[in-house]
Amino acid sequence: LPSKEFKYMMDKLSDISCEAYRRIVRGDERFVPYFRAATPELELSNLNIGSRPAKRKASGGVESLRAIPWIFAWTQTRLNLPTWLGVGEAISTVLASEDGPLLRKMYDEFGSFNTTIDLVEMILSKSDATIARHYENVLVTDPKAKELGQEIRDIHDETERAVMDLTGHSKLAEHDLLLSRLMSVRNPYVDCLNVLQTETLKRLRENEGSEKEDILKDALLTTITGVANGMGNTG
Repeated sequence: LPSKEFKYMMDKLSDISCEAYRRIVRGDERFVPYFRAATPELELSNLNIGSRPAKRKASGGVESLRAIPWIFAWTQTRLNLPTWLGVGEAISTVLASEDGPLLRKMYDEFGSFNTTIDLVEMILSKSDATIARHYENVLVTDPKAKELGQEIRDIHDETERAVMDLTGHSKLAEHDLLLSRLMSVRNPYVDCLNVLQTETLKRLRENEGSEKEDILKDALLTTITGVANGMGNTG
């Protein structure tokens, strides 16, 4: 069981990360338009890939989504936002405070926390903000949403630096040689699928209701399956 001081630290990290997450996801009016334009979230509800609809209701904000498609949409764009948003701000804030040594001690001595950080590091190593930027460049037209996209990618980069600061690693997942090897083989193929998916989404949105729609939906489903298999994550 964690010690009293580790419980205190976990509570502090939780408070900071939760506030940072909600500030973007629920507090920023640009977020929902960005999410729906830059990911295949809207299209997921029209594809037969699950036992339940992607949304609990046809309209609404983030709160109307089911958990699985919420994760799935971000996995497809390789940003994986729900898994790391808020983590970097919590770590960097605490490391810069008088509690910094305690946080490092907890990472070294508290196995559950160490495992959690290693999982976040693994997800970050499998993420690719440049791929997410490609989705944004092709699919997002709202200037304010584009601004948020850049801000989110900046937070992603800051999170990578914060996690490496805590772990002492010079690069993400440097201790996992098998994962690094797998990604070096996998990424060139998945990158191509992401580019194809982006173009398919663009054409599908431009040809809604046309005779091309069914063909484009089939093509999109193929890319979704390929990206999910390549990433090793489906949501």
